[in-house]
Amino acid sequence: MVLQRWLEKWPKKAAFVRLAGEGDWHHQFRAVALLRISPFPYIVFNYASVATNVKYCPYIAGSMAGTIHETFLAIYSGKLLQSLAVATSKGSFLSVDQIIYNGIGFTIAAASTAAITIYAKKALQKLQAEDEIF
Repeated sequence: MVLQRWLEKWPKKAAFVRLAGEGDWHHQFRAVALLRISPFPYIVFNYASVATNVKYCPYIAGSMAGTIHETFLAIYSGKLLQSLAVATSKGSFLSVDQIIYNGIGFTIAAASTAAITIYAKKALQKLQAEDEIF
């Protein structure tokens, strides 16, 4: 019931999940990676991919490739917060170099995550258009 409502909310992505099960290994890997990057809910995608013919290896490999940017951003944000917490707990401040490096690093991480997400949305639209042609 809940799965049906989510799939109705995103009919194009739901159709793409069904089409992903019909392709070869590379097509399935690419579809899984792109759907992991896009803002499609993970739990819905997990249920939907089980209902289709997405093979296990492209599913796992695509999931790993599609979530690496989020993992990197979460780890980097945690390290940034840790350095701020350590500096605060010691009653000191970050040096100018630390502030610059942390600011530049976080900006690069956030910008690359945004760029990857935009690329994934465009690539997903392109794949959907290709699948609609056939």
